[in-house]
Amino acid sequence: MLTIVHFFVYTISKIDGASMEPTLYNDEYVLVNRLVYYINSPQRGDEVILRFPGDPEHKKYIKRVIGLPGEKIELNNGYVYINGRKLIESYLPNTTKTNPYNLSSFVIDENNYFLMGDNRENSSDSRIWGTCPGDDIIGKAFFRIIPLKKFGLLDYAAY
Repeated sequence: MLTIVHFFVYTISKIDGASMEPTLYNDEYVLVNRLVYYINSPQRGDEVILRFPGDPEHKKYIKRVIGLPGEKIELNNGYVYINGRKLIESYLPNTTKTNPYNLSSFVIDENNYFLMGDNRENSSDSRIWGTCPGDDIIGKAFFRIIPLKKFGLLDYAAY
């Protein structure tokens, strides 16, 4: 029964690296809802665990959903624009600037998502490796397990 829960409902994921700081830090553990995306599509703001496009069998990443299928993404003057409107990212420090890495504006393909780490200066994400197919998204991180002093729902788990 535990195996069924692990593969289809919930799993635990360890944060490896600094790409989601200041939201999540290296060596923290989160509970991941695998079932949610069988019922609903990922939403902007979700913190998702995904199979890394360059190594889908082994490497797992955690990133935030920024752009949804069919939306036009632009990175300009340090900010993200969705369909021409500046994206308000209240989960980021006010001083955060988003480097476009020579990315021009584009429209996200069907069943693909534009993902970025919260640590915009230290994140390998869609700005570098392109959009993420929905099939590569494992689930939504929603609850921090470790460290115990931060035990509880992630700040934006309600998105």
